[in-house]
Amino acid sequence: MGMSKSIRNLRNSASSIASGAIASASLAAVLAGLLAPAISQGQQKPPPPNPNAPTLAMPYPMGMQRGATLEILLTGGNLANPTGFWASFPGKVAIPTEDKNGADNAKLKVRLEVPADAPLGVYAIRLANKQGVSNLRLFCVDDLPTIAEVDASRNKAAAQLVSVPCVVAGKADAEVSDWFKIAAKAGQRLSFDVLGRRIGSPIDPQISLYHGKTLRELAHDNDSPGSQSDARLSYLFKESGEYLIEIKDVLNRGGADYVYRLRIGELPLATATVPMAAKRGSKVQVQFAGPQVEGVAPVEVAVPADPAQTVVWVSPKGPSGHYGWPAPLSLSGMEEKVEQEPNHEPAKANRLPVPGGVTGRFQMSDDTDLYVFGAKKGQKLTVEAQTLELGSSTLVYMILKNAKTGAELAKSNPQAAPPADQKIDFTAPDDGDYLLEVQHLNFLGGPSEVYHITIEPARSEFEVALLADRADLAALSVAAFPFQVTRRGYAGPIDVSVVAPANLTGSTTVKAGQAAGTLLVRSKGDVPLGPVPVVIHAKATVNGQAVTVPVSTRAPISAALANLPYPPLHLHAHAAIGIKEKAPFALAVKTEAAEAAPGLAANVTITAMRGPGFAEDIVLNPPQGLPPNVPAPKLGTIAKDKTEFKFPLPMNAKTPLGDYVLIFSGKAKVGKNDVNGDPSPLLLTVTLPFELKVGPAPVNLKPGDKAKVKIMATRKAGYKGPIAVELRNLPAKVTAAKSAIPQDKTEVEVELAAAPDAAAAEAKNVDALGTATALNNLQSASPPIAVRVQKK
Repeated sequence: MGMSKSIRNLRNSASSIASGAIASASLAAVLAGLLAPAISQGQQKPPPPNPNAPTLAMPYPMGMQRGATLEILLTGGNLANPTGFWASFPGKVAIPTEDKNGADNAKLKVRLEVPADAPLGVYAIRLANKQGVSNLRLFCVDDLPTIAEVDASRNKAAAQLVSVPCVVAGKADAEVSDWFKIAAKAGQRLSFDVLGRRIGSPIDPQISLYHGKTLRELAHDNDSPGSQSDARLSYLFKESGEYLIEIKDVLNRGGADYVYRLRIGELPLATATVPMAAKRGSKVQVQFAGPQVEGVAPVEVAVPADPAQTVVWVSPKGPSGHYGWPAPLSLSGMEEKVEQEPNHEPAKANRLPVPGGVTGRFQMSDDTDLYVFGAKKGQKLTVEAQTLELGSSTLVYMILKNAKTGAELAKSNPQAAPPADQKIDFTAPDDGDYLLEVQHLNFLGGPSEVYHITIEPARSEFEVALLADRADLAALSVAAFPFQVTRRGYAGPIDVSVVAPANLTGSTTVKAGQAAGTLLVRSKGDVPLGPVPVVIHAKATVNGQAVTVPVSTRAPISAALANLPYPPLHLHAHAAIGIKEKAPFALAVKTEAAEAAPGLAANVTITAMRGPGFAEDIVLNPPQGLPPNVPAPKLGTIAKDKTEFKFPLPMNAKTPLGDYVLIFSGKAKVGKNDVNGDPSPLLLTVTLPFELKVGPAPVNLKPGDKAKVKIMATRKAGYKGPIAVELRNLPAKVTAAKSAIPQDKTEVEVELAAAPDAAAAEAKNVDALGTATALNNLQSASPPIAVRVQKK
C-alpha cells in the first residue's frame, strides 16, 4: 500500500551519615530500620565519586575466550590493597599475591577463569579497595580465540597477521591506524564486527578492507545500522590471497581507553531477534534480523518466568559453528505475536490482542504493515513501537484509523523527543475495530528492518532512577543513593527499598507528589570488605493494583560507558556498594532548630568524633542533597584541637517545602594518604515558619452577640517575628477585626460579632490566615472550624 503525498511530506520533514553516631533522633530511627524521608521536589545532582575508591581504566583485553584462563593487568588509580574483584559472568576470580601484586595504585593483576559453557556476551566488572568500589566496566566472554594487537600493527607495511576465526583485542592511538592481515580463500565470505561503542569504549570505529597486493579498497563501513556507531561489514572474496584490514577512530582520536574487539570469521551479524519480545514462561523459536543471518537455525528459548528479569541474550550460530554476537530478546508479560505476511491491505490485517505485542519487519522499501485490534468506547490505549533499544535501526511511523470507515484518528509524531516519537495515546470513540498502519519513517526495507509494537491499556506509572550506580558503606554507617522520581499519571506514595543481598537493608517512602529522595543503606551485622551488587525496587499501589519495578540506573551506567546511548539492557538496574573499612573519624550533624523555613538560615553544627590514635585536621566536603535554590556553603576545617564546626545554611525564599536528606563528609590525612570519612546524613525539614490553630470551636452566636476566640501559633524554624492574622470565610454579617500575634508571643485573642440582623447560618470552613510579616510574608492557614449564627 502506498502513502499519501501529505503523509510523505510530513515524514520527509521529520527525517531531515555519621559513623558510630547519628545526628538526630529521626536519623537514629532510620538506622534502626525505620523509613528514611524522601526529598520533596527539585532536581538533584549526581554525587561526586569517592576520590579514594578505585578507578578502572578500560580493561585490555576487554574480554576472553570461554573455557580459558586469563591473567589481565588492570590499570587505573587507587588499585592498591584490593579487597575484591566482582564479575557478573560465571567463573573463578583470583588476585595473585606474588611479585607484590596489589601494592601498586596504578596496576593490578587479576586471574580469571571462565567455564566453557558460559553464555557469550557483555558482562560487568568492578574492583573494590579498603575505601570503596570502582566505576563500572564491561568485559566480553567470547567463543573465539583472542589475539592481542602488537605495536607494529600501526604500520601498513608491517600489518599484523592474524588467523581466522579470531577476535583481535586492539587499542587505537591518535592520528594512526591499526593494520591487520588475513588470508582468505576464493568464494569465502567473512564477517568483520568491531565492538567498540557497544562495550563502553569512546571510540567511533571505522573499518576498511584492502586487497593485499594492489591495496585497492574493497569494502568500508562506519556506523553500521543497529550497532550504536560501531563498524561491521561482510565480504565475499573473489580470489584467494592476503588482505589488509584498517581500523581507526573516525575523528582520529585515541588513547588508553580507545579499546575495541574485532571479531573475524564466518559469522552472522545479527542486530535483533525475531520475535523481539517473548512472554515470560513461554517457549519460543528465535530467529534473527541483520546481515548474514540467512541459513542461521532458529534457537529455542525457554523464556524465564522471573518478573525481575527483563532480557535474554540469544546468539546466532553460523554455518562454521561459531557464533555471532548475541542480540536481545525482551521479556514481556503479555501475549506476543510475529507479523504474518501479506498484511498490506485492510482485509489482510493481522489481528492483535489487547494487551499484546507484535514483531514486524518491513520486507521492502515503502512497505506498509497493517494490524487490527478491538476496543471499547472510552477505553484509553497506548500504542508504542520499540526499535533502537532492542538493536534495530528502524524508525517507525504509525497511523491509527477507524477500521470500518478508514477515518484517521491519531498518528505518531516523528518530531517529538524519544520515546514519544514512536507512540500514540488514544481513547476509543466507539466500540469496534481499529486499524493500525505501520510504516518505515525513512521508507527503508529489508531483512534488518524489524520493529516491535505493543498495544496496552493506558496506565498510570512511575519510574525511580538512581543518580549514581555505586556507593560505599562502612560498619555502623550508611551508604546514600539519591534518586529522582518520574511520574506519569500516578501521584501517590512510593516505597523504595533494598531487596538483595540479605545482609544489607534500607527503605524510604516518597510522599505523594514528591519527585526525589535519598535511600540510606546500612549493613546487618558484619559484612566482608569488597564489592557487593545491590538490588533496589520501588513499590506502589496504582489504581488498586500492587506495582513493583526495579529502580533504574540507566543514566549513570550510560555515563560510565562513555555516554553510550543504549547500555546493555540487563544492566539498566545494576548498582553496587563497596563495603569499606571504617574511617578513623566520624561526623555527627545537627541543626539548632528542628526545622528550617524559606528565607531563614538553618544553624548547623558538625561534631567530629576521632578514633583512637587519630588527631588530625578534618577538611569538610561540600554537602550533597541540598534543597533547590540553596547554594552549597563553603565549609572549612575542623582543626586537630577542635571538635566542632558551626555555620549558617541560608534557605532561599523560594526553597520548596519538604524533607531533605543532606549528606556530609570530610577527609583527612592518615600518614601520606587522604582518607574520606564515612557519610553522615542530616534530615532537614523545610516548613512554613508557624502553624495556626483556632479555639475554642465551634463558635455559636446569636444575632447581636459577640464571642472571643484565640488564634494560637506553633512557631517553627526559629521564627520569632510578628504574625498578622485574620479570620476568613465567616457567615454573612459576622465580622472579626484583623489582628497580630506579637513578636515572641504565641497567641492573640480575636472578637467575633454578629450583626443584629444576621440570618441563621453555619460556615464550616472558617480559618485563620497568618502572615509572617518579617519573613517574606509567608502565609499559613489554620485547620477550619465551624461558626454558627443561631436563631434568637
